[in-house]
Amino acid sequence: MIPARCNRRADLDGIVLSFAVVIEQGALDLQSLILALSSYWSDCGCVIQQPYDLELGEGGGDVLVTTAVHVGAAGLALFITSARPIRRDLFAQRALLRANEAEMVERVEQQAFLRDLNDALDMGETETDALEVTARALREAVAGPAELLLADASRAHLTRAAQPEGREAPGCGVETPWGCPAVRRGRTLQFADSTHLSTCPRLADRDGPPQSAICVPVTILGTPTAVIHATGPATEGWTPVTIGRLEGLAAQVGTRLGVLRAMAKSQLQAETDPLTGLLNRRAMEERVRHLRDAGKPFALAMADLDHFKRLNDSFGHDTGDRALRAFARVLREAVREGDVVARHGGEEFVIVLPDVDALTAAPVLHRIREQLKQAVGTALIPGFTVSIGLADSTFSSDLTDVLRAADHALMQAKADGRDRLVIADPPSAGRISPLAPVPEPEPS
Repeated sequence: MIPARCNRRADLDGIVLSFAVVIEQGALDLQSLILALSSYWSDCGCVIQQPYDLELGEGGGDVLVTTAVHVGAAGLALFITSARPIRRDLFAQRALLRANEAEMVERVEQQAFLRDLNDALDMGETETDALEVTARALREAVAGPAELLLADASRAHLTRAAQPEGREAPGCGVETPWGCPAVRRGRTLQFADSTHLSTCPRLADRDGPPQSAICVPVTILGTPTAVIHATGPATEGWTPVTIGRLEGLAAQVGTRLGVLRAMAKSQLQAETDPLTGLLNRRAMEERVRHLRDAGKPFALAMADLDHFKRLNDSFGHDTGDRALRAFARVLREAVREGDVVARHGGEEFVIVLPDVDALTAAPVLHRIREQLKQAVGTALIPGFTVSIGLADSTFSSDLTDVLRAADHALMQAKADGRDRLVIADPPSAGRISPLAPVPEPEPS
């Protein structure tokens, strides 16, 4: 029996209050919600014998309201109890999607870095260009100190070849490639703290607060001969992104340096006389062409070993080869760094002295003759001399004409008794005239 009809507005407020109490208590199952509603309706005068059995008064509207409330409560309870695991799964999937998205972004950035690095290295023509690109790449790859330590030609010493501009180098004290554990083992090594027992001894010896470090070996032409070294605070580890960039940088730099060195070696072999180690005729002509294109004057001398055939026939070709190598060594020691020395063929040599004329070059050639006499005296070869003809670029704009003028001067030196220097006379009306010997300088 219902003693009195409940106020509909109060009914709704009570239902909401019952839901709130149940939710605060964490009871989200259907039975708890209906028990709460039953308790509320009992307070309002409704007699509820069972959770699903309400004994109502005469008003049919109360039955409809009570039924609607129970149906709504059941639906709401079902929604709440089902939505929580669904929402939890959605949050987990959303977190997974965000992680995958972040990983994909990192991968795209990594690929862009390596692609840009490859393009930059490919555009460089020399080893110096490649090292400059390496310095810029290190600046992008790591936030702290970094350097590339590269072995010299002997592969016995490591020197700093690149570091990010505006940053201090880590200052690794390793001196040889095999003195670096990363190079020796051929793999990337990480050191979390310079105070740990297992850290690299060259990291542990450094002053200042504890540091972390990463060392990535660089393989050039199949041999680990360099290392990328970077340091940071011991409290910060090396992320997979940083490790990936440094390893990618090491791989590409090693490959590019290997290609450039192989090309340089091949070009050197193509330009070098195998017996004397001097430039060959074709390489000399290329160097002179560069001087012409740059508008630089030059003096050109042709030198020929006197009585070389007699020396070959009398003492054998091995002795002749030693004589050629001895004269080539004298030439290299007597000229400047930018001068061009080449074997023109047989026992003939060409010396090109940029930025001078014939008269200025004459003392250098006299010095070559004097140094040859000293070298022959100390070498295990019979004595020999050299005759030299000299011209310069004022004779003609054509290298062939300058060579012809120097060759005529050389023939004149041979005709005058050998072991002397002759300077070509300036041409007249496009002709190369016979030449006169040049007096040797007074001994000092």
